Amino acid sequence: MAVSETVRSLPLPTRIDDQSAIILKSALIKLINDGARKILCDFSATEFISEAGAEELVQVARFLAKIGGELGICQIKPNVKAALQQSYLFKFYSIEESVALVALKSLVSFFDQYEDILDLKVRMENAVAHIEIYLVFDCDQTMRQVQQTIDFICHNLEQEIKNARVLIVPSAQIAKKTVSRPETLATQIVFSSQDNVPQQLAQAIRDTLPGDTPCITVQAASPADDFDLVSVICLVDQATADAEAASFLKELRNQKVALFAIADNYPYSGYAGDCMKNISALLAASNTVIGKFVCRTVDKQLSSEDLMRARNKYFDILQEIER
Repeated sequence: MAVSETVRSLPLPTRIDDQSAIILKSALIKLINDGARKILCDFSATEFISEAGAEELVQVARFLAKIGGELGICQIKPNVKAALQQSYLFKFYSIEESVALVALKSLVSFFDQYEDILDLKVRMENAVAHIEIYLVFDCDQTMRQVQQTIDFICHNLEQEIKNARVLIVPSAQIAKKTVSRPETLATQIVFSSQDNVPQQLAQAIRDTLPGDTPCITVQAASPADDFDLVSVICLVDQATADAEAASFLKELRNQKVALFAIADNYPYSGYAGDCMKNISALLAASNTVIGKFVCRTVDKQLSSEDLMRARNKYFDILQEIER
């Protein structure tokens, strides 16, 4: 499996004055030297930060940005946040997002015990973080082996994340479906050309279909063409479709549409649902959304599991139309 960028979390003290700011900067530099590229600062206990402390954080954030990293901030109080200058240099996370990042960081350390992470969701209820993780395991493993791994990972996550309840849902390696396209259906696949990743996904689906299936960019496609199914593959940009795909979606009328969205991170904490709501809202009321799918990209590539899941979803949609 592909390992994501190294994430580290750092709880901050109650007060960050001029002296403790120096200690904080040293701790951050050590994390960077140890390979961290995304550092999540937990401000839940912090009541005060001095001007010097804020400046040290700005310097570290600026350095991380230069090397392709990120300084994240979570659970920060309004008065402390107001003291931070150049706040655009920081990434502010919700409680759910920060819990998910810490969980992902921990999961990476167990990467040799499972095949892939399909999804990770966090829900807060009465100050308890309910974490649902969907993991792919090797189909050759016995149920006993899988359960032992699940128990081990759950125990470690609940030890690391305070007030957390972890549920891991196992899945075997996904086998490719062999359902063929109903010959009576006229289908079209269109994809955004703003990046090569949508084309990867479009081609993966297209390669399993008859040779006459159109697979073209949204710029080359005509919204006025009539098909039994139009599948639109787009990038997620600011929680909606990228501008190129958005323009195409707005022009569609009286079509059955399948939406495939590609995000640059795990669609956790309701993120996938929010994206799809926004993308679906671009369509006129005369259209019908038949199916939706969100996957992630790592280093401008889609995993083989995500490509297979997308193909399986596409065939499920075709079967739905044929009913």
